[in-house]
Amino acid sequence: MQLSDCLIKDFTTQNGETIDINLVYAKHGELSATRDNAILVVTSYSATHEDAEALFARSDVLDLSGHCVIVVNMLSNSLSSSPSNTPPPWDGPRFPLCTVHDNVRAQHQLITQELGLERLRLVMGFSMGGLHSFEWGAQHSDMVDAILPICGAARVSKHNWFFLEGVKSALLADPEFNNGEYTARPEMGMQAFATVYGGWVFSQEFFRKELFKDLGMEKTHDVIGFMKDYFYRREANDLLGMLATWQAADISDNGRFGGDFDKALQAITSRAIVMPGKTDLYFRVADSDYEVSRMPNAELRVIDSDLGHIAGSGLDPIGKADIDQAIVDLLDT
Repeated sequence: MQLSDCLIKDFTTQNGETIDINLVYAKHGELSATRDNAILVVTSYSATHEDAEALFARSDVLDLSGHCVIVVNMLSNSLSSSPSNTPPPWDGPRFPLCTVHDNVRAQHQLITQELGLERLRLVMGFSMGGLHSFEWGAQHSDMVDAILPICGAARVSKHNWFFLEGVKSALLADPEFNNGEYTARPEMGMQAFATVYGGWVFSQEFFRKELFKDLGMEKTHDVIGFMKDYFYRREANDLLGMLATWQAADISDNGRFGGDFDKALQAITSRAIVMPGKTDLYFRVADSDYEVSRMPNAELRVIDSDLGHIAGSGLDPIGKADIDQAIVDLLDT
């Protein structure tokens, strides 16, 4: 694995802010002589390129040793440009909103200008990586053979937006957060954030069947510690930066589609397998079904897992097997 970065000077966001941004990306494998074996993977909420490796890890079904897998850390994830690592005047709570559309414009510049690629065999990602996969399909089907959104959506639903508003409010309520000008970790807010999030990222079946034991936890309360370990790797402002990106997600919210969601879905002519989780509480199968019905070359495959949203992360054996097969099928096509 080779870790690199790409500095993009004077990048202008959808909201009109101009900022120098840096994308940190990992490359697994080498490009072929014809440079036609590249796969792009985009990270999920609070995840890095290391976390994303679980999605394409080698298995009895999947072997990507003949491909070059490029994993891009999305903006605000603490590695690529984020509130925590950007100098003034864009530091901390002053870091601008970077939409999914902004992220993909920057990723496209990385792929085409920094790496000199004209085609991608596949663009894929879990959760927020799925949001980016849909955006790549809507904007760049001319250069993308296939997309694989896993437990994601082409736009954030109203219910999903409200769930995110809830976890955000739990963090903002801590006086130590101080409108993002904290001098030490806002412990109470971060604990509340992790607690509320844990009730959504896993399903009712996960708790009813005590499936948390399969992830090394002994009792329900341990889920809080599990989520704290995951989120405490990030600064609070970075979590909120990614959350703002998520809440603004909509593949039609740009000059090309002007808010016409169906038109944006119809523009995804790349081969697509859309993979929601059966028990995902915020990226719902019904939303994915609607999206696939409007996409000209798409198939719906539901991950039949009781783990909730986490089924698409690569950590669930059921979900991993389904993801592996989908990757193979898309690459064979």
